[in-house]
Amino acid sequence: MTEYNDDPYTSKSEQKRDDLALQELGQSLMALKQTELDRLPLSDGLKKGLEEARRITSNEARRRHSLYIGRLVRESNSEQIVQALEALQDPFRQQRLTNWVEQIVGCEQPREADATVQQILDFFPHGDRQQMRNLTRNALKARLADPANASPGEKEKFKRERRKLMNYLNQLDKTVPLF
Repeated sequence: MTEYNDDPYTSKSEQKRDDLALQELGQSLMALKQTELDRLPLSDGLKKGLEEARRITSNEARRRHSLYIGRLVRESNSEQIVQALEALQDPFRQQRLTNWVEQIVGCEQPREADATVQQILDFFPHGDRQQMRNLTRNALKARLADPANASPGEKEKFKRERRKLMNYLNQLDKTVPLF
């Protein structure tokens, strides 16, 4: 009985281009920090290979090892890894966090900020709702009614509360799993 392949014929050149792309993906994975790698959907074999890559110092050995990492990436779910890596290296991440802080600070009452807080918690499901609401409430309390006539202590308190909110959002962003 003959089995038919659903995949169309791929040329040898196309296979080489695919292998080179996976090798480059492996090299970018090798350059990541351990905390960033923990957030990616990697197989156990790929994790071990990336851990081993940290010990290799010779340029030629690293090149050969990147070929091996590329093969491991091909054997695992490479599309999911690429999507998670793109999310990890999102250039608009900081802008999104800053916009959320500005939306919260722009509200008159804590109840008005609930929609933004809910949007943040939908984006970061591992976030603590109570802590977000406390940080929001503190930032709104410290907001300046008249920035031109505010005392330096009031200005500093507002900056501090805003910074706490931004730091918490950064912490959430750095710990969210990407798979």
